[in-house]
Amino acid sequence: MRVRQTAQQAAWLALITGAVLPLGLVVGGPWASAATLVGDAEVTTAVARGARFAVGAGRCGDAVFSEWRDADGRVVAHEQVDLQHEAWVRYRLRRDAVRQDVQAVRERGRVRVQIRNGGRERTVSLPAEAELIAGPLLVPFLQSRLAELRRGEPIEFAYLVADQGLTLQLRASLQQGNGVGGARAVGIADRSGHTTVRLEAASLLMRPFVPPTVLEFDGGGQFVAMRGRLLPQLGPVNKPQSLDGVMQVHDVPMQSSCNMRKLS
Repeated sequence: MRVRQTAQQAAWLALITGAVLPLGLVVGGPWASAATLVGDAEVTTAVARGARFAVGAGRCGDAVFSEWRDADGRVVAHEQVDLQHEAWVRYRLRRDAVRQDVQAVRERGRVRVQIRNGGRERTVSLPAEAELIAGPLLVPFLQSRLAELRRGEPIEFAYLVADQGLTLQLRASLQQGNGVGGARAVGIADRSGHTTVRLEAASLLMRPFVPPTVLEFDGGGQFVAMRGRLLPQLGPVNKPQSLDGVMQVHDVPMQSSCNMRKLS
């Protein structure tokens, strides 16, 4: 399913932020693992260059979620996907700093998205493809297809850009070159065994509006780093500002993800 290229959607796409990559750090595939990981991200956007966030993600029962905290420990972005029989049925995103609350419910081949931005609210109904990816399920989905990517076989899939009320066809492919954090990651031929994956709009016409994201996986398929749009946004509420940055994952388990705050 391709995005219809209306002028309004093009404007929305130009504002896409972490919705293109709301990082879930859950490992395993597709998303059955109970592992919980932590990382940190540094902003490279001029407006907040050098600002840092602590990131945690994991699975608790039938919920997969990620949480971003600022330097003072405040939760600035939180997302959660609820699963039923290992298929997602509900997605929730909150960005308290910009008073944004988004909820998507998937039922009978449709996705109903309710978007609250400040005092404004709107509801969108979208068709749901069988393999529509949402929120923190993105990284484990790519892990489940990593063998194909390492063979140089690009994959395309539909992604829910919930805060914009649309779906977007994305293309993931092997990227030859340096890894995210400066360490070399040149496919399976690299000595480190790391793999760098480039994520971008599948449509050439849409690519100018969708910032690319680069993800790095180690030889065992674990997600270790990314470069691109981050999930948090800065104010003002009526015109949230996107943040680019670099994120690194630490090989240190968090406290059990079931003790993390969950969205009500």
